Amino acid sequence: MLAASPSTLPLFLALSACGGPAVLGAPPAVSAQTATLLRAVTAELNLIWIYNKVMAAYSGLAPTLAPLRAEHQQHLTELRAWVIEPSGKRTPDTVTVKPAPGATEVAALQQLRTAEQAAVTALMGRLDGASASLAQLYASIAASEATHASVLGARSAA
Repeated sequence: MLAASPSTLPLFLALSACGGPAVLGAPPAVSAQTATLLRAVTAELNLIWIYNKVMAAYSGLAPTLAPLRAEHQQHLTELRAWVIEPSGKRTPDTVTVKPAPGATEVAALQQLRTAEQAAVTALMGRLDGASASLAQLYASIAASEATHASVLGARSAA
């Protein structure tokens, strides 16, 4: 019988054909669904950022844009609630796309409308491979983004 000591552990592991604990091993890879969710979080951060920039540049648009931005903040909260931070990976909290606001109010509204339409497309692309409940969240947010695009289109036409 072997006495349990630090010097006998490697011998025991070798004799038992056990690789030992993977305590110091690399963290497990992030699943495709989690990676997609993290991209959705980043996309909402990017939308909130551009809304903030447009509202700072064109304060007259604030009554139209503030409610839309508030909905994006709610979307971000809902998406983040789904994230269980994977080992070695933090929930995104950094904006990755920082375009300058459009040169005019109308151009800025068109820019936001284009961003909303791109968000709809991206969210619908995330449905494949998502769990049923997460797919429902993506679809709900996509529907909201589509209404935002309509509001922005109507405002820029006025």
